[in-house]
Amino acid sequence: MVPPESRDMRDPANHALPSRPNTGAPRATRPRPQYAQRSLIIGLILSFVLIFWTVQLFILMTSLDAYLGHEHGLLWPAALSSLLLAALTLVLVRLIPKDPRRD
Repeated sequence: MVPPESRDMRDPANHALPSRPNTGAPRATRPRPQYAQRSLIIGLILSFVLIFWTVQLFILMTSLDAYLGHEHGLLWPAALSSLLLAALTLVLVRLIPKDPRRD
């Protein structure tokens, strides 16, 4: 057995070879957000959902007032904007992560 000091490290035969060579690029993974970051994101999403629901309630009240006042020209724009807000709210709710916390 040759002592480690006497081995020539410039010789490739003296290097320990890995069992599997690393020939590919490293995997690019996004770091998972921490608990405080996730709770901030969820809080912001829920704040926007609450704002959108409030605007939808206002649109409903104004469209009912327009319907009772026989102003039918306002009903279709109100319905379309309400549908747009509902779709936006649905998208925001689907962004909330469903996996449990693993910190």
